[in-house]
Amino acid sequence: MIKNAVRTKRFSYYFAVSLIGLLFGTAAATEEKPAGDRDKMDKTQQDARLQSHWGYMGIEGPKHWAMLSPQYMTCEAGSKQSPINIHAPHHSNTQETLAFDYKPTPVHVANNGHTIQVDYKSYSVLHVNDRTYRLRQFHFHDPSEHEIEGVRYPMELHLVHQDPRGHIVVVSVFLELGAANPWIANIWSWMPKTTTDVSTPLFINVAEILPSNTHHYTYKGSLTTPPCIEGVQWILLEKPVQISADQQKRFADIIGENARPVQPTHERNVEEY
Repeated sequence: MIKNAVRTKRFSYYFAVSLIGLLFGTAAATEEKPAGDRDKMDKTQQDARLQSHWGYMGIEGPKHWAMLSPQYMTCEAGSKQSPINIHAPHHSNTQETLAFDYKPTPVHVANNGHTIQVDYKSYSVLHVNDRTYRLRQFHFHDPSEHEIEGVRYPMELHLVHQDPRGHIVVVSVFLELGAANPWIANIWSWMPKTTTDVSTPLFINVAEILPSNTHHYTYKGSLTTPPCIEGVQWILLEKPVQISADQQKRFADIIGENARPVQPTHERNVEEY
């Protein structure tokens, strides 16, 4: 009887959340899905993402994502979720080579309701050893989603890559407070205040935001937004890049906090190169 009561309570909660979603409309959840390959996404998954609200606060927040749609169950049931706290990483005896081949391109800056995102149009790639991944888009989180020894940075930039087979690699760049960053200033100058605003095209090169070396941590995880798909390779660059307090505040004033809490590591190996 106790088990039945629990199931009934969970069903009632799920039904209530679904009803709220129907009453208040829909929002596209495309923050971390690589642009240009949505035709490869399972149609039912795509429809669920378009029809289900999610956010970072309250009833639509990370603790409830799995209840918002059956397609989001991996957010709760998955065993390799991101972000995580990087603690005592294993110093690898092997070598992992990163080579960034980013090209300048004209872009539009978009506010998708969850973050500021830029879809990258030029053929820019990341080489990880003998594999090549194309840069699809980049976006920002405040504060950082990953922690280093239990400490978060003020912000985190995610560079989302994908190979022809659909494998995803996300490169993370931590942003610390310091001097104003000209590259960030250029993007922020066209940052839309609402999801309906459209920015003027600007010309950028993502290579300009990369730190001076490629020392990094790497592990297997997931997307940090619904549907929390697993099988994502994370590469977290150790050296942070500076932004000013005013630049962080401008992002926060428009988007607000948009970081998923850290998830259990479940004895996953984190390698340091």
